[in-house]
Amino acid sequence: MINWGPWRPDAGGPDTGFAQTADGVLPQTGGYGPMNSGVTPSGAVSLGDDPRGGIAIQRTDGGWQDYFATAAKIRVLNSSYDWDDIETGRAVTSGDDVSFALFGTKLLNTDTADGFKAYDYEAGGTNDAVGGGAPTAVRSLCVCNNVVFALDCDSNNRRMESSAQGNHANWTTQGADGKTFEDGGALIGMRDLRNGLGVIFQESAVRLVQFGAAPTGALYTITKAADGLGAASDRAIAAFNGTAHFVANGGGLYEYSAGGNPIPIGDQKVNTWLAGQVAASDLGTIQTAVDPSRKMTWFRLNSSLLLGYHWIIREFVTVSVSTSALLRLATPAVTIDDLTGFVDDLDVAIDSLDYQGGSPAFGSLGSDLKISRFTGTPLAADIRSCILSAGGSQRFNRATPISDASGSLLSIGTTDSLSSALSYSTGKARWDDGTVDLDDRGRYFAFRETISAGATWTYSNGIDNVQSNSDAP
Repeated sequence: MINWGPWRPDAGGPDTGFAQTADGVLPQTGGYGPMNSGVTPSGAVSLGDDPRGGIAIQRTDGGWQDYFATAAKIRVLNSSYDWDDIETGRAVTSGDDVSFALFGTKLLNTDTADGFKAYDYEAGGTNDAVGGGAPTAVRSLCVCNNVVFALDCDSNNRRMESSAQGNHANWTTQGADGKTFEDGGALIGMRDLRNGLGVIFQESAVRLVQFGAAPTGALYTITKAADGLGAASDRAIAAFNGTAHFVANGGGLYEYSAGGNPIPIGDQKVNTWLAGQVAASDLGTIQTAVDPSRKMTWFRLNSSLLLGYHWIIREFVTVSVSTSALLRLATPAVTIDDLTGFVDDLDVAIDSLDYQGGSPAFGSLGSDLKISRFTGTPLAADIRSCILSAGGSQRFNRATPISDASGSLLSIGTTDSLSSALSYSTGKARWDDGTVDLDDRGRYFAFRETISAGATWTYSNGIDNVQSNSDAP
């Protein structure tokens, strides 16, 4: 049997055992499984402008809401899948995002042009500047152990300030603190790692924040976890359940778990390939988001390509979809009165989670700037084995895909020289016994299975029963 193997584009040469392509799929033990397509609720309305940050929050009544920023507005998704304006007239600096954080009933939000503000998502009203000695211009926010941390404060990109514990509007007493970092470069972002731990990312340093072991009068201590390594941007950092994944400033993908050292997860796997996809100057445009149900972290490389990393299997895949932003999206509950048109004409089932509302699922804003969650039918899949040596010129006659995608197509790529690209045959369907007829020759070969969008399947592990005969001395 020829296993597909994990996808590691940085491994060169024949007979590596690593797949050349794994697109539109998820890694799983022994092979690959389907990745769901995005579903846009019927009647969804465009955000109206490019997204500049977003957050899904849970209200005290248990309901969920999605907030997004544009360059000029902060908007919330309503039960009709339209957008209500929370604030207009903003002027977010080009290239920056609005940083959001949830604190009690307040949706904290900030950018360096419009200042540090708080919106009461329970009571409504206006989005007001935070007082109590808070920094007036902040690039990035994080809440850790019931303390608000503000990074890049008041035009000093090495300045961090923290609020009193339990009070986002007290920045002068009851343990409120601040620090200017003299090394490590500009502050980039911070993430909560649970249990009184947080991680601060700078341009060229990673620091651990720890509550509970601080000297008298202080709430926390800060220690350096890495030197010479930092994050490319705040949007390029994602954290979940005590672990953060980030794109490094200078290139490469890393993982950081509380109390440990940053671990390179892309070395000898995808880092070289990634450098060919995204220029070093554009690493900060990569957006990172978590997908807990699939145990995946996703890196949005550009408007048409995602790179996915499985936390458990520790392998990568790609997904070719059009997006303008990634986010764990919640859906508001929809009443019958909110629906438009005839029920029979709806393209989503009436009992779908998209109408029931609920906790966040991995989703995106599509190229049309409408919300979409990856809960649909399987995407089109493309899986290709490593290049294999045939041990001389061979004519290939037959092979059997080891997958339950009964409608998939199998093709073989062949060449006589490793300096020449493989030429793939037209994909063919299986016979009733599961085999596929082939009629191609070469000294080197690889197999490719393609599965159409919407097909029903659960696994694809490789190729078996390859039949060939010598074609030349």
